[in-house]
Amino acid sequence: MSKRKHESEPTRSPDPRDPLRDARGEDQVLLLDGGLATHIEELGEKIDHSLWSALCLIKNPSVIRQAHEDFYAAGARVAITASYQAHLDGFRELGVEEPEALAAMKRSVQLAREVAPLGGLVAGSLGAYGASLHNGAEYTGEYPGMDRAKLLEWHRPRALALREARCDLFACETVPCLMEAEALSQLVAELKHPAWITFSCKSHTQVSSGEPIADCVRAVAENPWIVGAGVNCTHPKFVKSLVEICRAQLPPEKSVVVYPNSGEVWNGTSHSWETGTATADSQFVDMAQEWYRSGASCIGGCCRTTPRTIKALAAGTFTR
Repeated sequence: MSKRKHESEPTRSPDPRDPLRDARGEDQVLLLDGGLATHIEELGEKIDHSLWSALCLIKNPSVIRQAHEDFYAAGARVAITASYQAHLDGFRELGVEEPEALAAMKRSVQLAREVAPLGGLVAGSLGAYGASLHNGAEYTGEYPGMDRAKLLEWHRPRALALREARCDLFACETVPCLMEAEALSQLVAELKHPAWITFSCKSHTQVSSGEPIADCVRAVAENPWIVGAGVNCTHPKFVKSLVEICRAQLPPEKSVVVYPNSGEVWNGTSHSWETGTATADSQFVDMAQEWYRSGASCIGGCCRTTPRTIKALAAGTFTR
């Protein structure tokens, strides 16, 4: 082959990196962190407003750093940033203009990175659009007036900020419906940045909108930039079945990512947790063993799970 012909051939783009697979290595499970925002509440912050824990990125970043440090110390190897509910409209409502808001989103990555152990990952949280409505819509999928194109534009500035801050991957999380999953998948492909997509679910087989989770995972499974999919902020009792469905829809090399809540229910009207149904840490660990045996490879906790929960998971032995 002549040098001229060789030089004229198009250069093939490298395959997308898979940070989850790389970080897990030979380990059976990659441990994620727990409920960051609810742990921040335990540390004394009041976060019942439209920005939730994201306001601390401006008002009290040290409490976010401390929360990440607590979860890493408990055994987590992946921190999910405090950008879940960070959005331009919410910052604007509080008198924070776009440049400062974007700087705060980037700071969410820096704070986690500052306390990460060697090899620890930082996942930049892209919370569902419904979370910004502050009415529990991330658990219903009721998005009046929105379509896929509008969701794509709404998420884009947040994703660009997190990518610029060099998060290892995006955590597209608490996604309640197929429409938003498709928008996020399109955005991830556009930005060429690794991501996982996890869904909030209301049953053993359905995401919060009522659509089958099988359809939602299938819609994103072949995107090379989606390195994992699964479930978060969902009652633990539903997770085993959901993991099995996700595993069946994903290519074998991609991760099933699960981090359910404690089993308590968030009341979007009263802005309170309906307690009395929480899963004890010992039960959570027993259930996590089932999730692992069903195909989950990245496991952590969401709302109302604590560093104690992650420490209990770290002390457990995962066997198939």
